[in-house]
Amino acid sequence: MFIVITSQNKRTITPHAGKCRKFWRYELSGKEIIGKQLIEAEKEDTFSQSGLILDSLRPMDILVTAGMGDRLREKLSNIGVHVIVTQDTDPDDFIKSLG
Repeated sequence: MFIVITSQNKRTITPHAGKCRKFWRYELSGKEIIGKQLIEAEKEDTFSQSGLILDSLRPMDILVTAGMGDRLREKLSNIGVHVIVTQDTDPDDFIKSLG
């Protein structure tokens, strides 16, 4: 399973998923983290601009963020990506809490 987390500051789970340019992608096998990768996008590739970031984030089963607009949530849902909006702040702790 692949979980992508918005993290504009590379430390915490951040809001404004549409404008976010930095994401952590975790690869999980069962409950074990087997990979973690930072993915960065140019401003013009963000969801709110061209949306080209989507190609860089795939594969992606779940997108975790602290805030997202309805249109982006619907777009992701339509392609089979489950969205989780959380008040948690630490990406690693959030992933561990899924177990």
